[in-house]
Amino acid sequence: MLQTGLSEVATGVFELRLPIPFEDGLVNVFLFADGDEVDLLDCGMNSDESVHAIRAAVSHVGAKRIRRLVVTHIHPDHYGAAGTIAGDGGADLYLHRLEVPLVNPRYVELEHLVDEVHTYALVNGVPEDEAEVLSNSQRALSQVVKTTEAAVQLDGAETLEMGRRQLRVEWTPGHSPGHICLYEKGEKLLFAGDHILPELSPNVGLHPQSTPDPLHEYLDGLKRMAAYEPRLILPAHGRPFADAAGRVATLAAHHARRLGQILEIVSGGERSAWEVALELWGPRDNLYERRLALQEGLAHLQALAVEGRLEKLVSPAAVRWRPPSAQA
Repeated sequence: MLQTGLSEVATGVFELRLPIPFEDGLVNVFLFADGDEVDLLDCGMNSDESVHAIRAAVSHVGAKRIRRLVVTHIHPDHYGAAGTIAGDGGADLYLHRLEVPLVNPRYVELEHLVDEVHTYALVNGVPEDEAEVLSNSQRALSQVVKTTEAAVQLDGAETLEMGRRQLRVEWTPGHSPGHICLYEKGEKLLFAGDHILPELSPNVGLHPQSTPDPLHEYLDGLKRMAAYEPRLILPAHGRPFADAAGRVATLAAHHARRLGQILEIVSGGERSAWEVALELWGPRDNLYERRLALQEGLAHLQALAVEGRLEKLVSPAAVRWRPPSAQA
């Protein structure tokens, strides 16, 4: 293990742990060595410290250049340094096509998205002063991201050469619309990104840039990945682990409990998503955590509406949730 946090997790595959200011304080990226070239899975934030650590790791594994950069999703701790490492004669960037249209609104031309989030917060019951704060929470994240265009847009089910290995792209939406995992059949290795984490449950939220039913998509992806029976799961946060079936069962049970809690809250009468989030998680000092709580609550409310266990009422002014009307 180097001081940079580099360790070999499989033959020719190296995990590099980079600092970030949230989650568990670290994000894991992976280098796949192939002689003078190396392929990289995720790239951390666009900070001097992270980029220097990546460059040092490339040199340490005996490579001279990064050939391709595959990004699991465009959250800043996974995509942030993409514009530094890829584009302009650098590595080729591979990104799922559902992530591509999210980049500019989130990190470059923010004003329209800020307005969208402001409206979304208001109609979901957030008071005006809080809505103003929540809608501007994206601005700070854009400071640690340097964007670039994708050279290849993925759909899922592609076979990619990473180092000297062949990995299958698995589309696993939920945490982000175009989130992907990579699976290597030979040694049964699953590079899971944020989809399956050993200790944390990734945020699964309904918001202006999400898919319409992210929780059901997330749970479906968990089952599909567990069905591979991977020998080793290499996550983006936390340590490598086995027992995919056990971890997936724990995550599914967590969300089932959350759905039950929300049903109990709404059983008392019509509620806004903000009211549900406050009752579930209580007031949070951190504005980013407040936004995540609203998004997560909405994803569960939407899943319950899709299943017919709640009714969703909409108008230009408000979105409300209530128990199903009595059937005749």
